[in-house]
Order: sequence, then C-alpha cells, then structure tokens
Amino acid sequence: MGIKELSLDEKIGQRFIFGINDRNIEPVIDLIKKCHIGGIILYKKNYQSYDEMLEVIKRCKEANKENSIPLFIAIDQEGGIVNRMPKDIHNLKNIYDVSRKNDDYVSEYANIIGSMLYQSGINMNLAPVLDIYNGSKSKVLDKRCFYGDSEEVINDGIKYIKELDKNKVIAVVKHFPGHGATIADSHFIIPYIFDYKSVLNKHIKPFENLLKEVLVVMNGHLVIRKLTWLLPVSMTDSFITEYLREKNSYNGIVMTDEINMLKRHLLYRFNYLDKIIESDNDIILVKIKDMKEGFKIIEKYKKILENDCKYLDKLDIHVKRIIDVKDKYRISDDINYDGIDIGAINKRIDSLNNLVNERE
Repeated sequence: MGIKELSLDEKIGQRFIFGINDRNIEPVIDLIKKCHIGGIILYKKNYQSYDEMLEVIKRCKEANKENSIPLFIAIDQEGGIVNRMPKDIHNLKNIYDVSRKNDDYVSEYANIIGSMLYQSGINMNLAPVLDIYNGSKSKVLDKRCFYGDSEEVINDGIKYIKELDKNKVIAVVKHFPGHGATIADSHFIIPYIFDYKSVLNKHIKPFENLLKEVLVVMNGHLVIRKLTWLLPVSMTDSFITEYLREKNSYNGIVMTDEINMLKRHLLYRFNYLDKIIESDNDIILVKIKDMKEGFKIIEKYKKILENDCKYLDKLDIHVKRIIDVKDKYRISDDINYDGIDIGAINKRIDSLNNLVNERE
C-alpha cells in the first residue's frame, strides 16, 4: 500500500515497535488493533515454551489482520548471554567465543538463528552487535561482540548478516556508532564518551563498511563529546544526518535502542520523549509496562504533529522507509506454518557448541 492511502493514525503507528516484558500480552494486542503499530518485540517472559511462543506470535499477526500493513515481529536473539528463545530450545555459545575460535563457525551460527526465527514467524532480529569489544570491564558488551579488531568485526559481521538475509530475516546492526568506545552500561547510565576521535577513527568503522548490506541500524544512547554535545546519539539529528544519511548515503531505517532505558537517567527530565519523537529515527522501540503507557506515547506524537506541521512531512519520509523494507522482505501476517523441529534445531546447536568446546 502506498503512503497516500494511509490515514494519519496508520502512519503514526508505523513508527513504533512495542513490547511488554510479561506473560500478559493484551496491551500489545490492543495497540496493534487500535493504533496500527508497525511491529512488536518479543521478550522471554511472554512465553514459557516454544508452543506458547508460536501462539503469541500468531495472536499478534491475527490481531493485525484488519490493518493494511503487516507487522515487524522482532526479537533480540543474539545467542549466548542475550537469549530470548524459550527453555526447550538449547542456547548457542556467545558469539565472541565462536568467532574467536573459528570465524567459519559464524555463518553456521547465524544460519541456525535465521532459520529458527523465520520458521517461527519472526522477521527481524536485533543483531548482530557491531561494537568492537573493549575488554572484560565492559559488562554491557561482555561476550556479545565478535572477537577481534574492526576488520575482523567487519568480516564476521557480513557473514552473519548474509545468513540472516538468506533466511528472510532482517538484520538490525547495533549500537551505532559503537558502544565499544565506553565501558559504561547504557541500561543504567548514559555513557559519556570523551574521546570522540576513537569513535570516528575506530568504533564507527564496522558500521560504515556494512551499511550497504543492511536496511536497519540501531543507534545507541551514547553521548559523544563535540559530536552530540549533551544529548545521546538517539536524540541528535545532526549526528544521524551527517554520519549516517549524508556521509554514508544511507537511506535505510534508523531505529532507537529501547527508549524507556532513558527513564533511569537524568535526561528523562528534559522532554526526552519529545526529542526522540522529533528526531530522525524512523522507528522508536518501546518496552511498555501497560496499555496506558503505549497510548500516552502515541498521543504525545499526535500533539507534536498538531503543533508543528513540519513533522508531517518527516512522518511520510519515515513511513516510506519502513514500507520499503517490509516490501523488500515480503513481510506478511501469514500464520499458516508449524514452526521448527525442536529436536533438529537442538542437534545443530549442540553440534556447533561442541565444535567450539573442542577448540578451547
């Protein structure tokens, strides 16, 4: 469907991916039906078994059947310490250990994840991490990064992205322009990066080299001296425009990291939601606590549009990028699939894990 055929509410909804970290997914179902949201993100607390996971996904797709644009069904499935699959599916070892031992294993690793997600009805994975690992002191990145320097990250990153793509799963590379420039954990504190030259000369390189291969980039809640001033990248249009859109001619989707992380920080007091909504991010990722919070965020956006018409033109640009990616990947709300063979996928996972263990 073209943008001209969409109502204002439908356009607004496309900018949001919502999730709730709870067994009760009714708030998300209501947002799908009433606000035409662009997608959902799955959390491990949404289900206790693989069958229940399939049921959650199909319920969301069924809820979207009256809407004109299919849903992104997203998940944060990195493997290792960031594992969102139910307990009846074995977990892969950390990508750092896999790539450190043999980078040829990276393709199999990503293929397992891609095939597992696609057969489950999931079309977007918030991976791979393209941050350059900065040592054991970094709790936020521990074992989540590829092993090695920027060239090794680039080589492994392209393998990972291509395997997801083969399985029709959208890769979301993160955390632009490089969380490896700090050891601070942005889940709990806004990292302030003093050495902006290390960002431009080192940490941003994997992203710059792989932008032509990806259609979605997630930025980080990172403040960088002289580049973003006192705001994080996720709120800084000038940085997104200069270092993504202009310098690298990137016209894909830019997505925020989960924005309610910012509630824990001082910036929450300074109209953070307004700044996020007004920014050049195409998709805003939100973990809500209840339906009321989701509706409040949507209504906030409507008020911003009412008060300044320049954001209406920007809205069309955001939505076009989103629809283009959904069209390219032929995203649909089809629920006629049976899911994975758990025994077969666990066998592949165990085989790869054993290969990595043998080399340790």
